Amino acid sequence: PFGDVIMNSEYFPPILGNGEFHCPHCNVYAKQFYAHLHSLITFPWDSVVDKQSKFDSAMPKEWTVTKCQRCSEITFWNEENMIHPRKSIAPPANKDLSEDIKNDYREAASVFNDSPRAAAALLRLALQKLCKQLGEKGENINNDIKSLVAKGLNPLVQKSLDALRITGNNAVHPGEINLSEEPIRVVKLFGLINFIANKMITEPKEIEIFYGELPAAALEAIEKRDGRSD
Repeated sequence: PFGDVIMNSEYFPPILGNGEFHCPHCNVYAKQFYAHLHSLITFPWDSVVDKQSKFDSAMPKEWTVTKCQRCSEITFWNEENMIHPRKSIAPPANKDLSEDIKNDYREAASVFNDSPRAAAALLRLALQKLCKQLGEKGENINNDIKSLVAKGLNPLVQKSLDALRITGNNAVHPGEINLSEEPIRVVKLFGLINFIANKMITEPKEIEIFYGELPAAALEAIEKRDGRSD
């Protein structure tokens, strides 16, 4: 179910092997062309290479380039790691998250390419702080989720919270999930943080604002209907 949650965010991060994704250069969802690197002895421009000994051969298969159909910019990959440009693959953090959580989120995004495990650990910390922002103690994530469930938590939000908790725990303790070999799991955690914040903070706030702007007479009629009048 979590894949659907992420897809609905309308952000498709750059992941090697996908035919289309949001380009790290122009940030537009576009088709990507693939190629391996090959060193040439001659090329149509002046370079420091002209003054050095050259070689003509294919580079190791771990090195790949992708070219965006829209902007024609090149992205360099080593295995599944995006080497250039050094840009976050995560969508922007939900604007209603506390500034402290946003900082953890951005730091996780900045270190993802070098260490998916470190990114997951930071997102687990962000989750702990998010539980506190949602009115819980923020001391034990599992207990906080239990408390939220008792208050009638949306089942999808509960699953998202537990997915973040369990995956984050595997980043800091030996577990069954190898995040270094499955970085896509960490990519999805960014989307889950935003999904939880959207459902628990942003949507309720927007509904309250919209509801509060209804005509006074209509609000009074609703209060009488529901027995809330004086």
